[in-house]
Amino acid sequence: MVGRAPFRLALGTDSLEEAQRRRSYAEQRYWAAVDEARAKKGQEAPPRPLSESEAIALVSRWFRDEDAYRTELDLERTRGLHADIDAYLEELEDYEAEARQAIGEQDVSVVRARAEELVTEAGLMPDRRSATFKGMMLAMLRGRRQLALRQKARVLGDYGFTPTDRLFAEALLQPADQPTRTVADLITAYRADKEAGWTPSTRRAYEPIWRLLRDVLGPTRDVATLTRDDGRRLFEVVKGLPLALNKRTDMKGLSVLDAVEKAKRLSIPTISPKTINGSYMALLSSIFGWAAKEQWLRSNPVAGLAVPDPVDAADKRDPFTLDQLRTIFNTSPWRPRDDAPRGRPLRFWGPLIALHMGMRRAEIAQLQVEDVQVVDGIDVVLVRPSEDGKRIKTKASRRMLPIHPELHRMGFMQFVAAQRSARLRQLFPGEGPNQHGQWGDGFGDWFLRFLASEKITGRKLGMHSFRHNFEDALRAAGLRGTDIGKALAGRSNRGASDSGETYGHGYSAIQLAEAMARISYPGLDLTHLHIGP
Repeated sequence: MVGRAPFRLALGTDSLEEAQRRRSYAEQRYWAAVDEARAKKGQEAPPRPLSESEAIALVSRWFRDEDAYRTELDLERTRGLHADIDAYLEELEDYEAEARQAIGEQDVSVVRARAEELVTEAGLMPDRRSATFKGMMLAMLRGRRQLALRQKARVLGDYGFTPTDRLFAEALLQPADQPTRTVADLITAYRADKEAGWTPSTRRAYEPIWRLLRDVLGPTRDVATLTRDDGRRLFEVVKGLPLALNKRTDMKGLSVLDAVEKAKRLSIPTISPKTINGSYMALLSSIFGWAAKEQWLRSNPVAGLAVPDPVDAADKRDPFTLDQLRTIFNTSPWRPRDDAPRGRPLRFWGPLIALHMGMRRAEIAQLQVEDVQVVDGIDVVLVRPSEDGKRIKTKASRRMLPIHPELHRMGFMQFVAAQRSARLRQLFPGEGPNQHGQWGDGFGDWFLRFLASEKITGRKLGMHSFRHNFEDALRAAGLRGTDIGKALAGRSNRGASDSGETYGHGYSAIQLAEAMARISYPGLDLTHLHIGP
């Protein structure tokens, strides 16, 4: 017994000889299933209906296994000088005739037990009323006849006989020992390969993706059977996800599919196009793209699936206008100059670094003194993770950034030297990560309050708006979208080699410094912050 349900394992034959041969293997499978059920009791998702692609894969695998078994049986029956080949051929003729008759009459009773066993073993639901399950049984009827024809050919010495039925001809071309890789296996393997480089926020972003894959596809689904239809099914489910699914008490305990149905029934708002495209579909595409690269499946089933986003990319967040930049940097702590307002030097230097070097607020807040170095005679900042909690957003975020000439004129290197002389570890002391390991939250909140106090308004203005200003400056300098522009901005360069992506996509510090010097903001006068020529 497994829980309250009896465990049955059909041997799939009416031959006593074959049944005895299969008994040991069946017992092994039985106890393996019992042990797995005991270990996972209460954790498995309920079985779901069989899909057409899964049915084809199950029939193909059954045919290969059965053919291998019958090959061994044929060798035993025809071994020795006294083997009655004629009698064996007559037995096979009768079997082939019976198989042909079952096909004509569509008598699936002879394969039903084995078909149900195959579907159940795959963690799926064998529904006798479904057209897919009936189609699977009809395919197995055809397979029985092809097996008999293969046996007859082998007995007569023809080991190259190929089934005329395309399904089974293609089945024999697949490796006999090809492992079944399930959705659960994909999740485990992908995490093992990628998780070491993830930030805590990235790990949290993947949690609803794992849930989606398990609930919609099922943890035991064979990844190799996934098709574009499965990709579109995932896409449709994602589009129907309710807002804050994991936080809603009225959705607690529901599967993803049940939550989507309930949200639709109650007209609960669904997630935004940005979340659909930029979070769910982007992460799903990354997972399946990896699986395709590893040859777990032929192609990415969700590639290119996205919803139209009514918010134009240029409207999602404003950069600061020239007048707004003038207002910001002509206000305390920049006028009068206060390098460390209330003991927080980040509040003075952070916005200046973001504007002139395009760094993200977290990258700035977590800087250590040792991250500022001299490379080939150029003062640079190394944006990089560390074992003691420093994080980067993506692999491309790891880069080498020359100090902008304006920051030199403002005395940034003198500030770094003072921090180094004081034997400080953090370049901006007093900063730290939040409970999720993310840096810059307090800094970002302070800057939002600063903007409100100065009545500086616009669409989603904040620290990240400086990065939009930097992107505009890259464009004005003819660098946006170029490899070196991507190197400065910390954006992915898909054409770069692994060695080239270590720091700045392979560009030297001198090349990067020449490009950085082209970043400028005509009309923005910050000479009141200069301490030297």
